[in-house]
Amino acid sequence: MIPSPSSRPLFLLAVLFPPLGVIAPKSLAPLLFVAALWQFVPACINGRWRDIFKGPVAIMASLIAIWALTSVLWSLDALAGLLTAAKLTGVLLAMLIVLDGARSIKAGDRKLFNKALMVSYVIASALIGFETLFGAAGHNWVAWLSRRAEYDLTVLNRAGVILFLAAWPVALVLWRQRRRLLALLAVLAAAAVIYFGVSSSNLIALFAGLTGALLAWFLGPRLQYVLALIFAAGILVAPITTATWLTPERMAPHVDGAYYSVLHRIHIWHFTGERIAEKPVLGWGIDAARRIPGGDTKLPGGGNVMSVHPHNASLQIWLELGGLGALLAAILVIALWRTVGALTDPAARAAATAMLLSALIVANLSFGIWQTWWMATLTVGAVLWTVALQVSSK
Repeated sequence: MIPSPSSRPLFLLAVLFPPLGVIAPKSLAPLLFVAALWQFVPACINGRWRDIFKGPVAIMASLIAIWALTSVLWSLDALAGLLTAAKLTGVLLAMLIVLDGARSIKAGDRKLFNKALMVSYVIASALIGFETLFGAAGHNWVAWLSRRAEYDLTVLNRAGVILFLAAWPVALVLWRQRRRLLALLAVLAAAAVIYFGVSSSNLIALFAGLTGALLAWFLGPRLQYVLALIFAAGILVAPITTATWLTPERMAPHVDGAYYSVLHRIHIWHFTGERIAEKPVLGWGIDAARRIPGGDTKLPGGGNVMSVHPHNASLQIWLELGGLGALLAAILVIALWRTVGALTDPAARAAATAMLLSALIVANLSFGIWQTWWMATLTVGAVLWTVALQVSSK
C-alpha cells in the first residue's frame, strides 16, 4: 500500500527524516524543500494555496522573515546576510506548507504513517548505534574511500540530537497504541546513543528532556506556563547574564582545565554580550557573527573569542537582529509552550515538553541558529510531531 497523493510528501519526510538525519544531517534541508514543493504544487492547482499563509503561525513566520530580511540593510556583509535571510525565509515557507499538509492527513493513511514512523526510527537507531559502538566506522570508511582525514565521535553529535528529537513522536504513537514498553525503549535507544556519545550539550538536553517529560506528566499545564516564562525571560536577559554573572573571570576558578571548552564558550558568550551592547536595538545584521569586529582575537587557552557563531541561539539573535529580534523570539517561545500546555492528553503533553525542552537547550548550547540543516531539523521535527498527533489520535 502507498499513501494517498496528498499525503505522500509528508510520508517522504516520515520515512527519510530519522535515517537521513543520522547519516547525513545536511541533507535534511533539501529533503524539506522537496517535500514542501511537492505539497505546494497540488495546492496551487486546487486554488487553495492562499489558505497555507493564513493564521497566527503564518503571521509569526512573516514577522521573523521580514525583520531578518530588513536587517540585511545594515549587515556587515550584505550579500552573505541576504543569502542567510533567504535560507531562513525558505525554511519558514516550507514549514507553513508542510504543516498545512500535516493537519489534513486522511484517516486511511494513518496506519501507514504509524508504520513509517516506527520503521524509519528503528533503522536510524540501528545505524547510529553501530556508529557509536564502533567509533564512527561507517563515516571513517567513507573518509577512507574519499581520502579524507578520519572522523572522531564528534561527527555523531548532530545525529544524536536528531535521533532524540525523532524519538518523541514515535514514542507517542506507540504509547497511544498501548505498546508502552516499546515507547519507553524508543526513548531509551536515543538516550543510550547520547549517553555514550561525546556531546555535553546533548547530554544536558537528554537529562532535561527526560526530567521535563516526568514533570509534565504529573504537574500538568502549569509546568509549561512556568517554562514559557523562564525561557522568554532567559532570551530577553541573555546579554545581561553574560555581562554580569556568567563571565570568564567569575567562572574560571570553577572550571577544570580538562573542560576548557566550557570556559571557551563562556568567553564567546561574554564577547558576544559586549558586541550586543554596542547595537542593542537593531543588532549588527543577520549573519554578522562570523564577521564581528574583534572576533578573531586569540584566547590564551586557545581558540578565538568568536567562532562562526556564538553557540547560543538567544545571544546570536540579540547580536544579529537586536532587541526587536529577541522580542520576536521570546514571543515565539511563549507561543510554543502555550501550545504544548494546551494539549489535553498527558502523554502528548509530556512528550512535547521533552521534545521542545531538548531542542531549546541544544539551540542555546551548541549549533548556530541559522545553520540550514538545524533549521530544517527543527522544522521537520515539529512537522512529524504534528503528524504523530494526527495519526495516533482516536
